Amino acid sequence: MSGDSCTSADIRSKRDLKQLCEVVHIETGAFIRSTFSYIDDHERAWFGQTTEKTKYDLTVEDLNRLLQQVPDEKIYPLKTTGLSIVPEETRSQYYIKRPKLLCLDNEAETKLLPQLLLGEAEVLQFLEENPHPNIIRFHGCTVNRSRVTGIALDQYSVMLQYRHEDVSQPLDIEACMRGIRSALKHLHSLGLAHNDLNPSNIALDTNDNPVLLDFGSCRRFGEVLLTGGTPGWIDEDYSTLAQRHDEFAAEKVEAWLLSNTQEYV
Repeated sequence: MSGDSCTSADIRSKRDLKQLCEVVHIETGAFIRSTFSYIDDHERAWFGQTTEKTKYDLTVEDLNRLLQQVPDEKIYPLKTTGLSIVPEETRSQYYIKRPKLLCLDNEAETKLLPQLLLGEAEVLQFLEENPHPNIIRFHGCTVNRSRVTGIALDQYSVMLQYRHEDVSQPLDIEACMRGIRSALKHLHSLGLAHNDLNPSNIALDTNDNPVLLDFGSCRRFGEVLLTGGTPGWIDEDYSTLAQRHDEFAAEKVEAWLLSNTQEYV
């Protein structure tokens, strides 16, 4: 446990959880386990899982009994000198991206969590110094106990993946793709590849301008890829970052948009 430890998560409602999901068998759909996570007011992380109850059957008492505090060093990297810190009084204005705590049921993925969070923060800081209107704004890191606990980003209410459900008016696909490709061109000019472009990683502002999100897999061309690519949106199984992965993904996004539009007109 970290030095600033607590014996109980002390949640009062399932709504307090950061995540609550079920793991099921990929072929049969049979229930395997429920997993859940929580971030408390001191930014201490908690994780729990059970094979005995589905997420619907879990009670608050079950959750408090099963949630275990995660040591800071297991998920939060030490802050480096170059990273900016978001002021405490402005945090509420932003979306705070945290480590993917549900990875804690996988030992190999857990080992990568601090490195992934720090890497994304460093990339976003670099992009904030080289901004583009179609790339998410970074406002600094949240820091606690000398460790990076989150990344402060602009908030968006509409995601491209669900835009056809959330907004009645038709989307200008040509303009949307122009914005996406402009952001990718900017990234590539800086020697970076996004490496996980798909509709769930693209937001839309109030004017339907696309904004690229999720830079956890964004690194320089040729670097070894720790994680990246979403099944169905990648051109191959790859282990290094390359511009062509983004170009292929953009083509797939455009094809998806055109097919989606035809389905919902």
